[in-house]
Amino acid sequence: MRAPTLSLLTVTWAGDARHFDLLRASLQRSSLVAVPHHVVVHSEDLPTFAGHVPAVELQPTADVLPGGLEAARVNALGWQHRLGRHGTKWLSSLTRSLGAPVWPRYLGWHMQQISKLASVAASPADTVLVLDSDVIVTAQARVDDYLHPTRPVCIEQWQPAEKARGKVRKWNREAHRLLGLPFDAKAPVDLYFDTPFPMHPPSVRALMRWLENRYQCPWWQAILAQPPRRWSEFATYRLFLRQHPAAGGVEWRSPALSRYVHDATDLPALIAHLQALMAEPDCHYITLHSQSSGRGLWDADQVIPSVRALVDPVAGR
Repeated sequence: MRAPTLSLLTVTWAGDARHFDLLRASLQRSSLVAVPHHVVVHSEDLPTFAGHVPAVELQPTADVLPGGLEAARVNALGWQHRLGRHGTKWLSSLTRSLGAPVWPRYLGWHMQQISKLASVAASPADTVLVLDSDVIVTAQARVDDYLHPTRPVCIEQWQPAEKARGKVRKWNREAHRLLGLPFDAKAPVDLYFDTPFPMHPPSVRALMRWLENRYQCPWWQAILAQPPRRWSEFATYRLFLRQHPAAGGVEWRSPALSRYVHDATDLPALIAHLQALMAEPDCHYITLHSQSSGRGLWDADQVIPSVRALVDPVAGR
């Protein structure tokens, strides 16, 4: 029996370039160093990431997004720049209630989700491990962390219904609506939406075929018809995998190999915390949550260099 194959996928943009550098540095010092790493970036950000070639397989969104989505993304980017974060959120709410304006459907975050699905579907690997830019891969990580000899691996983290608040509740509800399944608001909810997130290319292709058959349109049109900021590619894929498992079934696992850091405001405390996490035998991945969405609780330019020196001591000298 041949060993299952793995590739890595990161979809990112210039706002997370600092985090991406940290991700690459951690990969270079891990056992995943030889695993192919496919990276998709917003087309206008290509020069920012070009220095990483040939260490990664770099593609602009213009080469990945189907249909006319790249032009729609660029148009939405123009509106987003003119209106700012709060104006964009307000108009997105109008789109959800009135159906117009149309451009909030094509925001960069939505296009990143479409890019992930399109990239996974095109992959020849048995498993694509999605790694966001804000992940740090530790020395304990292994190539087979999310591989199974005969079936796809997926991560789940069930929580009581009362813990499903805000966006994660809406993501789960919308996934059920899209797939034509009832949503029980009182039932436990799967709340894992971080990365690493393993995806099975044949199952993603099956999801795309199912959407096109049900909605009689390209798969990406069916996804983008959902209310802006109310849907998640991971929620949709995972729910589909439960309803339409691969022939050999699915290996469901908890996110036991991952740790999450949300507060980097105290740099000495952060470094001490990261050192402690990296010493844990079962800590293979750490997410240092990015602030690029606009929260601005801490400055990556101030934090990342110190963390980089921790991850890659030679480069940090």
